[in-house]
Amino acid sequence: MKTPVRTVLFFLSLFFISIKIYSQEQEINPLVYQDTVILYSPYLPIIFDANHLNLSRPLTPECQFTKPLFPPLRISNHKLFADVNKKNAINRTTYDYLIKNNLAQIKHTVSDFSGKEETLEEIPSKIFQFLFKIDNDNGTANKPERFYPKRRYWILNGDHKIQLSQNFISGNWYAGGVRNLSLLNTQTLTFQFSKNKFQSNHILEWRLSVYTNPNDTLRAYHIGEDMVRTYSNFGIQAFNNWFYSSNIEIKTQLFNNFDQNSPDVLSAAFSPLYINIGFLGLRYQIEKSYPKVKGKKLRFSTDISPFSIEYIAVSNKNVDPQRFGIEKEKSSLTNMGSKVNVKLDVNFNKNVRLNSRFDYFTNYKKCTAEFENKLDMPINRYFSTTFYFYLRYDDNPQVVKDKTLGYFQLNELLTFGFSYKW
Repeated sequence: MKTPVRTVLFFLSLFFISIKIYSQEQEINPLVYQDTVILYSPYLPIIFDANHLNLSRPLTPECQFTKPLFPPLRISNHKLFADVNKKNAINRTTYDYLIKNNLAQIKHTVSDFSGKEETLEEIPSKIFQFLFKIDNDNGTANKPERFYPKRRYWILNGDHKIQLSQNFISGNWYAGGVRNLSLLNTQTLTFQFSKNKFQSNHILEWRLSVYTNPNDTLRAYHIGEDMVRTYSNFGIQAFNNWFYSSNIEIKTQLFNNFDQNSPDVLSAAFSPLYINIGFLGLRYQIEKSYPKVKGKKLRFSTDISPFSIEYIAVSNKNVDPQRFGIEKEKSSLTNMGSKVNVKLDVNFNKNVRLNSRFDYFTNYKKCTAEFENKLDMPINRYFSTTFYFYLRYDDNPQVVKDKTLGYFQLNELLTFGFSYKW
């Protein structure tokens, strides 16, 4: 029985000793709840310079040896901000007491912080006039520098298409016919340069149309059209939309093209090769926008060359040069005449656009004309439907006249597939 009694007495002794120690601490450091919050708050640390601390003089916020990290505001209107002034007075008293009696609780000195104490703006007594005053700054202070973008003299654009057209007909189809698959590849690059009164436009185009023909027993596919074309014009502004201009056009193909069920080569790489140069001509161009319809634009240009030279050459010996107006046993032909080149681009809206080109050349004995149209109807940015219509006229005596179309030649295609323009 002695052991439990001793244990109880031991714990009671510890309890009374702890109460006595706690009471002594309360007499030495009688802090209230608000003081402890200010002391240990991470937003209001106590800062002073230990080398110049003078405990005999009162410490105030204006003292150069001590400063709180967030000093109280000085408010002149005591009636309007009475509660704020009372709270600041309590904070100031607690701060002074901690500086004099609890140096061990201070974690920072002035040397731990760089820079000088910022001067606080005193809030005037007429608070509403201060809040709603008009800023009379003229806007010159801290004004950003104006950005002047560099002018672009070169403008580059591209139009790329790879599209398919497919037609399947069964062998027992009541009306007959053959199935076929066609592929259209069109790659177009345009370069435009304009500076002061000088202007130049350049077009590089490659168009290839390939289709299957089950009626041909010698080859699985045929080339409907193969054309590599580059056109450039150079002009100096004369007045308004008119320019003194010269132009050059080079046109040829890359692959061999054969007649159906025959080994005869109709055309080949650089056979034929067309080169046309126009001198001392005039160019007229306009560009118009329609604000009422989003994306609607019109661009029209025409080059008139009264003095033009056309050169036609056939370098492949397997190609008959008479198909292109060249005399028998000759491989080239030079014509002097006049040429007109017209180009029209119409954006009906943001999506649908029409590109047209018309070329006309005559040596005053015969003429050649080309009328090319391309209507693009995009589905989205990467897919579109294209209707292609190409009409050509050539009254060369060497050309066999068609019973229905005469000297006209027709090429038409409707495709769907990949399309990208930038």
